[in-house]
Amino acid sequence: MKRPVCLGDATSSGGKVVECQLAGTHQINGNTVAVVGDKATCPLHSGIYAFTEGHPHRRMNGLNVVLDGHRLECGCHGVASHAANVKVN
Repeated sequence: MKRPVCLGDATSSGGKVVECQLAGTHQINGNTVAVVGDKATCPLHSGIYAFTEGHPHRRMNGLNVVLDGHRLECGCHGVASHAANVKVN
């Protein structure tokens, strides 16, 4: 499985994940996991955009988890910076 994208991770355009719905409630290895609908900045498209893609079978709180390479509304994608082996708290 690809690595999960988390709060603070980069995007392919040099932005970063800035908003996670599960902040404070769901973490992987101490990092808040991004799910579909969470937002990231995109300097290439000058805005803040939501993730529209997530793993079809990996969910947290009923929401699809965003993994490395999943896309934002603008077409750019998340870049995971955390370990592939995870521990769900």
